[in-house]
Amino acid sequence: MKHLAVGCMLAVSLFLVVTPAHAAPESQPRRTGYTRNVAIVLYEGVELLDFAGPGEVFAAAAHQSMQGDAHAFRVYTVAKSKAPLTSQGFVKVTPDFTPEDAPVPDVLVIPGGNTGVVLEDEAYSKWLAKTAAGAEVALSVCTGAMVLGKAGMLDGLDVTTFNNAIDSLQRMAPKARVHRGRRFIDNGRIVTTAGVSAGIDGSLHVVARLLGLRVAEQTARYMEYRWTPEPHLAGGYTLLNPSLDERGRAHQQAEILGDEKNWPAAAKAYRELTASNAADTTAWFRLGQVLLAAKDYDGGIEASLRAASAKQYQVNALYNAACGYSLKSDAGHALEYLGKAIDAGLKGSWALSDPDLEHARKDIRFQKLAARLR
Repeated sequence: MKHLAVGCMLAVSLFLVVTPAHAAPESQPRRTGYTRNVAIVLYEGVELLDFAGPGEVFAAAAHQSMQGDAHAFRVYTVAKSKAPLTSQGFVKVTPDFTPEDAPVPDVLVIPGGNTGVVLEDEAYSKWLAKTAAGAEVALSVCTGAMVLGKAGMLDGLDVTTFNNAIDSLQRMAPKARVHRGRRFIDNGRIVTTAGVSAGIDGSLHVVARLLGLRVAEQTARYMEYRWTPEPHLAGGYTLLNPSLDERGRAHQQAEILGDEKNWPAAAKAYRELTASNAADTTAWFRLGQVLLAAKDYDGGIEASLRAASAKQYQVNALYNAACGYSLKSDAGHALEYLGKAIDAGLKGSWALSDPDLEHARKDIRFQKLAARLR
């Protein structure tokens, strides 16, 4: 992973959030400020993008929204057995869990594809229906809606599915109102999406609902996915993560200042966070990023080394310290901390051409360390 000292602050647009008359239906989270389990259902013949798209969204969002030192989501797969299965006729996937040992999910993702495999398996279908009923959000993609429809969980709801399966779902769930031409429909606890890529839109919507619009936009930007929130729902999103406490929201406000490249204000916000809790390694790490970007190399190095006490930041924090020393033309210390970063697990030949290490590269000792990165 490249260090985050200078160029990786993501921009975010700020705008007034107004709740319209038809805001997104709300589900009641059972807890706040914790890591939600996201279970992605697999089976033989599952559509590749149906599960890979939501998997990418939730995994990326997990890293975009830290809650203290914990990620927002833990993403894993569940299938009838742990034997490898085939998606799209050519991709082999090995599930993480079975119904017998899977963690209880807060978010359940049921993708489409050859859903007959699931519908014909009474035990698996019952487990999915029971699990969906207990989840904070059950998200179906494409013909995954058939599983919920067969269980009677779509009765009385407005729902959608893959365009070629609209009539089939209506027959299976005659008490549901099945709509054509909708990317996704949110009923609160149950969210149904159309086919294949629509699962990405539905997942980003769920992220925006649970973690705020900022995290969803950051996730879409990371994925380079052109996501446009539906106007009748967008006003119902909070900008900041509603799962966070006051301190967590202060972290997000500081991140926004960093995204705007308002280095003095961002540094002040992070210093306030570290002053109130010296053990907040996330604040130290991000303070180091901000100070290095502001060319306060001594301050950035000091903050980065404070962050390096945390295992999750150790590699990047040590690398950032190396870059800070190189930028202040101290090749000796730059190489020392680059070596420490490598010892801690830094990998990747990209570091060999990092402009922030230009001064260190002029030192003959750099090549010995470079050999360990290749």
